[in-house]
Amino acid sequence: MELSFNRGTIIIRGDARIPNSTWDERSKNFRAMALHYRDITYYLKNSGISYTDNVLDLIPCPELQSNIKLRDYQKDALDAWISNSKCGVIVLPTGSGKTVIGINAISFLNTPTIVVVPTLDLLDQWRSRLRKEFKIDVGMLGGGEQEIKALTVSTYDSAYIHAARLGNKFGLIIFDEVHHLPAEGYKHIAEMFASPFRMGLTAT
Repeated sequence: MELSFNRGTIIIRGDARIPNSTWDERSKNFRAMALHYRDITYYLKNSGISYTDNVLDLIPCPELQSNIKLRDYQKDALDAWISNSKCGVIVLPTGSGKTVIGINAISFLNTPTIVVVPTLDLLDQWRSRLRKEFKIDVGMLGGGEQEIKALTVSTYDSAYIHAARLGNKFGLIIFDEVHHLPAEGYKHIAEMFASPFRMGLTAT
């Protein structure tokens, strides 16, 4: 078996029928949305099926370590997310420090990360905070900029536009104000990114 990324999808070459995949007549292979990448690898491992994984092409990443301290309720939220296979939505009131939790998740995983936000104000806020905490340059998609770095902040609109080419570049994707994600169009961001680790943040 061989797995590869193609424009927001996983191409599966081999004889086994894989869950969440459908036959693609054009490529003559099974294909799945990139969203299912982690589930597919779990299935192959648990089934004892050998495979070659060419899906992720992560951006080279410096050491991402932050010394920021969490309050007890923030640590509880992060711990719950970690115990849920490092996926899920964290719901906390406005002003409770959801950004701090996201920063700790980045530090914990030490993997290239894209943060998706709904507004240009949040784009600037996240970029400034990430620069301060990790002492590295931070990329930006939106507001007229298209710079991709190991840490990148993007608007929902820009993430949607570029998902097909960037969907295998980040190990972690964080959706700030994640209640925007189910909107038509935006939901394709989640579907077309293969990022095995996912966090949603919202007060809603």
